[in-house]
Amino acid sequence: MVDGASFVLPYDHGLVSGLAQRGWRVTLFASRTRYNGEFLDALRAEPGTEVRVFDISGTVAPRWRGVWNYVRLWAEVWRRRREFDAVNLQFSILWPLEWLMAWALDRRFVFTLHNATPHGFEGVRHRPTAALLARVNRVICPSRATLAEVLQRYGPLPRATALPLGLMPVAPGEVPRPYGPMPAPQALVFWGNVMPYKGVDLLLALAQDPAWRARGLPLEVHGAFAPDLRSLRDQLQAAGVTVVDRFLSADEQRALFARPVVFVLPYTRATQSGALYTLLHQGCRMLCTDTGDLGDFCRRHGLAHLLMAERSPAATMAALDRLLQTPDAGAFNAAQQACAWVQTLAEADTAYGLRKS
Repeated sequence: MVDGASFVLPYDHGLVSGLAQRGWRVTLFASRTRYNGEFLDALRAEPGTEVRVFDISGTVAPRWRGVWNYVRLWAEVWRRRREFDAVNLQFSILWPLEWLMAWALDRRFVFTLHNATPHGFEGVRHRPTAALLARVNRVICPSRATLAEVLQRYGPLPRATALPLGLMPVAPGEVPRPYGPMPAPQALVFWGNVMPYKGVDLLLALAQDPAWRARGLPLEVHGAFAPDLRSLRDQLQAAGVTVVDRFLSADEQRALFARPVVFVLPYTRATQSGALYTLLHQGCRMLCTDTGDLGDFCRRHGLAHLLMAERSPAATMAALDRLLQTPDAGAFNAAQQACAWVQTLAEADTAYGLRKS
C-alpha cells in the first residue's frame, strides 16, 4: 500500500488493518505528517502489518526533499517487489514516476482513484489520471458514486471495482458509539476542512434567512478554512455564526461529537466523504446534500429523508424537520454496523485480484 501524501491516515489505518484482519500481510509505505501519527503507530503494533515511513508530506519536508524521498519510497518498493502480490497506489502525487512503476510492476499494480478528477478541475478527462488508468491492471474506487463517474468520464474499465469506505474513529481502537434517543438539538454544525466544494456558504445563507433566525437554532463551523475562503469566514462571523478556524484536537473532536447537535454536510460535489464515516462512527446525526456517495449512502441505508432536495435554507429546514420527526436510531445503528471495515472489504480479494494460498 503506497500513500506518499498521507493526508488521510485514518482511512489508511482502516483499510490496512481491515485487510490484515482478512488474512493478508500488508506493508504500508507512507509519509510522516504533522497530524494523525497515532494511526501509523497503531498499525506498527498490529499483527500482519508493516509500516515504512518517509518524509514526503509538505507538513514535514520542503518540496525538493519530499520528491526525493518519494523516489526513495518507490525504489524500496521495486527492490522488494517479489514480496508483494499487489502494489496499491492510493493517491497520485507524481504521475510520471507512478506511470513508470505501473509499467514496471505490470499486473501487480493497483490504482485507487478517490476522485475522477482533482477538486476544482473543470475538464472532463484529467490527462495524468487518464494516463495512469490506461496503464494499470486494476482500479479501485472508494464508493459506487466515484466508480460511476470514473466510467462515465474515462470509458470502460473492465477491472474497476468499488470498495466503500468504512467507519473512521477519532483515534485508533475506539469502538463505535451506538445511536440512542435524539435530544433536542442545540446547534446545526459543519465539521471538517472548509474547502470550496464543501458548500459552507449554505450556512451563511441560513444565518441571513429570516425563517431560520426565527427558529433560534445556532450555527457553527469547526475546521480550518482554505486561504481563498477567509472572506467567507469573516462573513459567517459577522452574521453571528460561531467559527473555529483551525484543526481540532482529538479531545476537541470528541467533545464536539458528544454534544446534542445536528451536523450538516452541504457539499456542492462529493464522490465520498471521510467526515460522514467519522460522524457515523461517533453516533452523530447529520443532514446531507444529495450528491455522490452522500446520496447513495442515505438511500442504501434507509436514511433518504436526511437528504436536502437542494442547497437552500428552505430545503435544509425541511430535512431538519424530517430528522426531528423520524430520528431513526435503528436505521443509523444498522448503517453503522454495515460500514465496519470487515463488511466494506468483503469483496477485497476480488478487487485486488488476489487469492489466499
